Amino acid sequence: MARSKDIKVEGLKDLEKALRELGKEFGSPKYAVQAMRPAVKAAMKPVEEKIEQNTPVDSGGLKESVTTKIGKATKKIKKSNHFNDNTIIVGRSGYFWKKGESRWNQALAVEFGSEKTSASAPLRNAFDEEHAGMLQRFKDTLGPAIEKKGKALNKKRGK
Repeated sequence: MARSKDIKVEGLKDLEKALRELGKEFGSPKYAVQAMRPAVKAAMKPVEEKIEQNTPVDSGGLKESVTTKIGKATKKIKKSNHFNDNTIIVGRSGYFWKKGESRWNQALAVEFGSEKTSASAPLRNAFDEEHAGMLQRFKDTLGPAIEKKGKALNKKRGK
Protein backbone atom coordinates (compact mmCIF):
# COMPACT_ATOMS: atom_id res chain seq x y z
CA MET A 1 0.00 0.00 0.00
CA ALA A 2 1.50 3.34 -1.05
CA ARG A 3 1.61 6.01 1.61
CA SER A 4 1.62 9.72 1.08
CA LYS A 5 4.29 11.48 3.07
CA ASP A 6 3.08 14.98 2.23
CA ILE A 7 0.37 16.53 4.34
CA LYS A 8 0.00 20.28 4.15
CA VAL A 9 -1.68 22.12 6.99
CA GLU A 10 -2.05 25.86 6.69
CA GLY A 11 -2.60 28.32 9.52
CA LEU A 12 -0.61 26.56 12.25
CA LYS A 13 1.44 29.69 13.03
CA ASP A 14 -1.78 31.67 13.44
CA LEU A 15 -3.22 28.93 15.64
CA GLU A 16 -0.11 28.82 17.81
CA LYS A 17 -0.19 32.62 18.17
CA ALA A 18 -3.89 32.62 19.09
CA LEU A 19 -3.40 29.88 21.66
CA ARG A 20 -0.44 31.71 23.22
CA GLU A 21 -2.58 34.87 23.44
CA LEU A 22 -5.42 32.90 25.07
CA GLY A 23 -2.98 31.62 27.68
CA LYS A 24 -1.55 35.11 28.30
CA GLU A 25 -4.97 36.73 28.53
CA PHE A 26 -6.22 34.29 31.14
CA GLY A 27 -2.93 33.77 32.98
CA SER A 28 -2.00 30.18 32.17
CA PRO A 29 -0.88 28.20 29.12
CA LYS A 30 -2.95 25.24 30.37
CA TYR A 31 -6.07 26.95 29.02
CA ALA A 32 -4.82 26.58 25.46
CA VAL A 33 -4.45 22.83 25.98
CA GLN A 34 -7.90 22.66 27.57
CA ALA A 35 -9.37 24.56 24.61
CA MET A 36 -7.81 22.15 22.12
CA ARG A 37 -8.80 18.97 23.94
CA PRO A 38 -12.36 18.67 22.48
CA ALA A 39 -11.02 19.19 18.94
CA VAL A 40 -8.34 16.53 19.36
CA LYS A 41 -10.88 14.16 20.90
CA ALA A 42 -13.30 14.69 17.97
CA ALA A 43 -10.48 14.16 15.47
CA MET A 44 -9.35 10.89 17.05
CA LYS A 45 -12.68 9.24 17.97
CA PRO A 46 -13.37 7.57 14.57
CA VAL A 47 -9.78 6.30 14.48
CA GLU A 48 -10.28 4.56 17.81
CA GLU A 49 -13.54 3.04 16.57
CA LYS A 50 -11.91 1.76 13.36
CA ILE A 51 -9.01 0.20 15.24
CA GLU A 52 -11.38 -1.57 17.62
CA GLN A 53 -13.64 -2.68 14.76
CA ASN A 54 -10.73 -4.08 12.72
CA THR A 55 -8.88 -5.84 15.56
CA PRO A 56 -9.57 -9.58 15.38
CA VAL A 57 -11.74 -10.92 18.18
CA ASP A 58 -9.44 -13.88 18.81
CA SER A 59 -6.46 -11.66 19.70
CA GLY A 60 -6.83 -12.08 23.45
CA GLY A 61 -7.69 -8.90 25.33
CA LEU A 62 -6.15 -6.70 22.65
CA LYS A 63 -9.51 -5.54 21.28
CA GLU A 64 -10.61 -4.44 24.76
CA SER A 65 -7.41 -2.43 25.23
CA VAL A 66 -8.14 -0.03 22.34
CA THR A 67 -8.51 3.53 23.57
CA THR A 68 -7.55 7.12 22.86
CA LYS A 69 -5.28 9.10 25.15
CA ILE A 70 -5.16 12.86 24.92
CA GLY A 71 -2.85 14.97 26.97
CA LYS A 72 0.28 16.96 27.42
CA ALA A 73 3.28 15.94 25.37
CA THR A 74 5.76 14.10 27.60
CA LYS A 75 9.52 14.41 27.29
CA LYS A 76 9.60 10.93 25.77
CA ILE A 77 7.02 11.89 23.14
CA LYS A 78 8.83 15.13 22.31
CA LYS A 79 12.02 13.15 21.62
CA SER A 80 10.30 11.13 18.88
CA ASN A 81 10.47 12.09 15.22
CA HIS A 82 6.78 13.00 15.12
CA PHE A 83 6.69 15.79 17.70
CA ASN A 84 8.86 18.66 18.87
CA ASP A 85 9.30 21.04 21.79
CA ASN A 86 6.41 23.22 20.60
CA THR A 87 3.91 20.35 20.80
CA ILE A 88 1.39 21.32 23.46
CA ILE A 89 -1.14 18.47 23.18
CA VAL A 90 -1.02 14.95 21.79
CA GLY A 91 -3.79 12.57 20.76
CA ARG A 92 -2.92 8.88 20.44
CA SER A 93 -5.23 6.00 19.54
CA GLY A 94 -4.19 2.40 19.74
CA TYR A 95 -3.61 -0.46 22.13
CA PHE A 96 -3.00 0.50 25.75
CA TRP A 97 -2.83 -1.93 28.64
CA LYS A 98 -2.46 -1.68 32.37
CA LYS A 99 0.87 -1.85 34.11
CA GLY A 100 1.96 -5.39 34.80
CA GLU A 101 0.05 -6.75 31.81
CA SER A 102 1.53 -6.69 28.34
CA ARG A 103 -0.15 -7.43 25.05
CA TRP A 104 2.89 -6.36 23.06
CA ASN A 105 3.33 -9.74 21.33
CA GLN A 106 -0.36 -9.87 20.43
CA ALA A 107 -0.25 -6.32 19.07
CA LEU A 108 2.77 -7.10 16.90
CA ALA A 109 1.22 -10.34 15.61
CA VAL A 110 -2.03 -8.59 14.68
CA GLU A 111 -0.37 -5.59 13.09
CA PHE A 112 2.51 -7.31 11.26
CA GLY A 113 1.56 -10.99 11.24
CA SER A 114 3.33 -14.04 12.63
CA GLU A 115 4.20 -17.58 11.58
CA LYS A 116 0.60 -18.62 12.24
CA THR A 117 -1.39 -15.57 11.14
CA SER A 118 -1.22 -12.98 8.41
CA ALA A 119 -1.04 -9.27 9.17
CA SER A 120 -4.30 -7.36 9.48
CA ALA A 121 -2.73 -3.95 10.30
CA PRO A 122 -5.67 -2.31 12.09
CA LEU A 123 -3.49 0.57 13.34
CA ARG A 124 -1.89 1.47 10.03
CA ASN A 125 -5.12 1.01 8.09
CA ALA A 126 -7.14 3.18 10.49
CA PHE A 127 -4.67 6.05 10.28
CA ASP A 128 -4.30 5.71 6.50
CA GLU A 129 -8.08 5.79 6.03
CA GLU A 130 -8.76 8.56 8.54
CA HIS A 131 -5.87 11.03 8.13
CA ALA A 132 -7.85 13.52 6.02
CA GLY A 133 -10.91 13.12 8.23
CA MET A 134 -8.84 13.74 11.35
CA LEU A 135 -7.65 17.07 10.03
CA GLN A 136 -11.15 18.07 8.92
CA ARG A 137 -12.77 17.14 12.26
CA PHE A 138 -10.02 18.99 14.12
CA LYS A 139 -10.54 22.05 11.94
CA ASP A 140 -14.33 21.96 12.32
CA THR A 141 -14.32 21.65 16.10
CA LEU A 142 -11.32 23.75 17.14
CA GLY A 143 -12.89 27.21 16.67
CA PRO A 144 -16.05 26.43 18.64
CA ALA A 145 -13.98 24.69 21.35
CA ILE A 146 -11.73 27.75 21.79
CA GLU A 147 -14.75 30.07 21.85
CA LYS A 148 -16.48 27.89 24.46
CA LYS A 149 -13.37 27.86 26.65
CA GLY A 150 -12.99 31.64 26.24
CA LYS A 151 -16.61 32.21 27.32
CA ALA A 152 -16.16 29.94 30.34
CA LEU A 153 -12.97 31.77 31.33
CA ASN A 154 -14.63 35.17 30.89
CA LYS A 155 -17.54 34.04 33.05
CA LYS A 156 -15.09 32.75 35.67
CA ARG A 157 -13.13 36.00 35.56
CA GLY A 158 -16.35 38.00 35.96
CA LYS A 159 -17.10 36.41 39.34
